[in-house]
Amino acid sequence: MNFVNDILRSLGWETLGLENWGLESPAYLLLLPLALFPLLVRGHTAFAYPSIARLPIDSLSKWLERLWRILGALAISFIIFGLAGFYWASHTIERVGRGAHIMLVLDRSASMNDNFADNPVEGESSKMAVARRVLQTFVGKSREDLLGMVTFSTSPILVAPLGGDREAVLSALKATDAGGMGFTAVARGLGMALSYYEGKPVTGARVVLLVSDGGAHLESKTQDMLRNMFHRQGASLYWIFLRSANGASLSKPLEEGHDDAYPEYHLHKYFASMGVPYKAYEAENPQAVEQAMADISRLKNQPVLYQEAAPRRDLSAIFYWLALLCTCGLFAFHLTEVKQWRAV
Repeated sequence: MNFVNDILRSLGWETLGLENWGLESPAYLLLLPLALFPLLVRGHTAFAYPSIARLPIDSLSKWLERLWRILGALAISFIIFGLAGFYWASHTIERVGRGAHIMLVLDRSASMNDNFADNPVEGESSKMAVARRVLQTFVGKSREDLLGMVTFSTSPILVAPLGGDREAVLSALKATDAGGMGFTAVARGLGMALSYYEGKPVTGARVVLLVSDGGAHLESKTQDMLRNMFHRQGASLYWIFLRSANGASLSKPLEEGHDDAYPEYHLHKYFASMGVPYKAYEAENPQAVEQAMADISRLKNQPVLYQEAAPRRDLSAIFYWLALLCTCGLFAFHLTEVKQWRAV
């Protein structure tokens, strides 16, 4: 902040929010003495008469002259303020809405490039493409939810922190066009998502939305860690399971001897045993994904109190418009000025 902010702060104007003002080029304020010229310099038109001292004083003309000079001083001042680049600094705005605190956890493994179980034909939309499209629609309609997003394959990556910036989440979803790679580290992705609830007040339902087509074998230590994190954060879990053509069904028990071949079934059983609200949606086609997201979007929650970042606002245009209005006033007064005495 510049010296103007220090002056405002010393005057105790913080309570008015004026400490957020700033100047882009404060050196232009050195030109402010120029605004005194219309008040001090006289440039009346000379008439071919020796004196008008004996004429009665015209009060209206006197006040119009004073107003003319004031408009001239203001016009110069506003132009200088515009050149100085007044701005309203970036700040946060407290907002209240109704919605949930939703962390999207999106699988970016290579298998997400495959088709659904009901769409084995080559050239159909991949599971990643369908998930991206449905999630974009969901984010666009979630106007009062706090949203964040984590993607994972071999390692988790935070692509959008939990907050009200939907454009960041939409941009992160658009970036998934590059396709998936690596393996499925579900536990690490869920752990990173849950960590962003830490230290935040519980002002809405906390939801972790996992969108994945596979599972992973979790060690008992990892299972205990995830269970404790879900309980500590008071979060519920929704899993949209994008079933592959050769994937196991979550609703059918596995045949004996195939336990290790389908880790997603065991992951589902573990999620159901954590003791937190949990629901799995088995999606074998794009329509099932849309139906699952429609069900999740109907969540009803308590009011959500959150902080929204507001960008810096340039106020120069306001001063230029004010200078233009003053200039128009000067021109109007100029048209009423007497240029010569009326002949008798």
